[in-house]
Amino acid sequence: RMLFARVLLQDARIIVLDEPFNAIDAKTTADLIALVRRWHDEKRTVLAALHDMELVRANFPETLLLARSKVAWGKTADVLTAENLLAARHMCEAFDDSAAPCADTPSQAA
Repeated sequence: RMLFARVLLQDARIIVLDEPFNAIDAKTTADLIALVRRWHDEKRTVLAALHDMELVRANFPETLLLARSKVAWGKTADVLTAENLLAARHMCEAFDDSAAPCADTPSQAA
């Protein structure tokens, strides 16, 4: 809640949140989601790192799905498909801490 209070005072146009709804009760989550929606209505950019896909589906119109690299980006309904979520899971499970770094490759469109 303090993070949100600070953001309100700063009146920022771009808001970055890292798991802002963890370890808070349902009522507070609902209040903070309402604030995020208000920011969206005010045309502010809200970048939130979240792991709760249902929360994302219900409240965020666009999504960047990451799993060691970009899986997909766009409208949330188009990004959070079973196929993309499975691809993300495989990317995370296949990760090898002892592997050599990947060579830079050109970006691919989602």
